Amino acid sequence: MVSRKKVVAVAAEVSAADGFEAVTTQRLAQDLGVLERDVSEHFSTDELLQQSIVWAGADKFNEAVTEPASTVPEGIERLRSLLGLWVDYAESDAYRGEFVGGAAELPGHIRDLIAEIARSWVETLAGHARLAVERGDLPPGTDPHQVAFEVHGLVQEANWTFGVLGNRNAYHRARVGIEHRVGSWLHSKDRPKPL
Repeated sequence: MVSRKKVVAVAAEVSAADGFEAVTTQRLAQDLGVLERDVSEHFSTDELLQQSIVWAGADKFNEAVTEPASTVPEGIERLRSLLGLWVDYAESDAYRGEFVGGAAELPGHIRDLIAEIARSWVETLAGHARLAVERGDLPPGTDPHQVAFEVHGLVQEANWTFGVLGNRNAYHRARVGIEHRVGSWLHSKDRPKPL
């Protein structure tokens, strides 16, 4: 008997190597050296199996990023912590890019699930930017969604630059870009708002 946890771990490896569509109960049974029904006992459909990869990725992300950042004081410090931990995670071997590949490959329920998790993350960033404005860490009138959009774009560009071009320096550039953006927002604190 194979454990659910083992099935999900192997499913994530298959997804990272060969894409979401390669994740089937038949393929996993073969890779695990078990009968297909042993995998089907945990996941009755390939879609449920693929969803498990998405949720496992979200859990890994939360363990590596949101949980450690929750110990940092709210406001700009928490936002910086979230962003730094996110870049660290994206650069690490633990990150396999399952969300990006899955979103591009499978229109439908899986893509919708990935999109919802991604929207939630962007809203989390915007929420912490909003709190930084409310606490006076960022200037009044700062658009929290613009903050989230800009920093999200920097990390996604780093993922693309590393994933497609193989340039690991992209994560350093993302860190520098984030600090540049945060610094520019902090230093504009006493400047008048544009009309």
